[in-house]
Amino acid sequence: MMLKVGDNGNFYDVPIRQSDIFLLPPHVRHSPQRPQEGSIGLVVEPKRPAGANDAFEWYCFNCQALVHRVEVSLKSIVKDLPPLYKAFYEDEKARTCPKCGTIHPGKQAPAGWVKL
Repeated sequence: MMLKVGDNGNFYDVPIRQSDIFLLPPHVRHSPQRPQEGSIGLVVEPKRPAGANDAFEWYCFNCQALVHRVEVSLKSIVKDLPPLYKAFYEDEKARTCPKCGTIHPGKQAPAGWVKL
């Protein structure tokens, strides 16, 4: 698995190999990627206090600016996340970078974005 990390405006990759454990500090933006079909990765998150929101952000592949952000109180990651992603993928305005105008490709990341 490759963990894409955004920390204070710096973006970098953290490869997590078979049997590795990686502890990410709280409130660091991250995006686990599994580029190998059939691979399995386990991400363990702390239990959220009642009413706490989770945030989901998409960044520009061209200039790394924040393109879109959604905050929700998740009840079920399986039921609640797909509609959020679907809404983003279907909304070209939401996918347009406010800084450089590049349109985020949605579900399909650019070729070579994740390298193991």
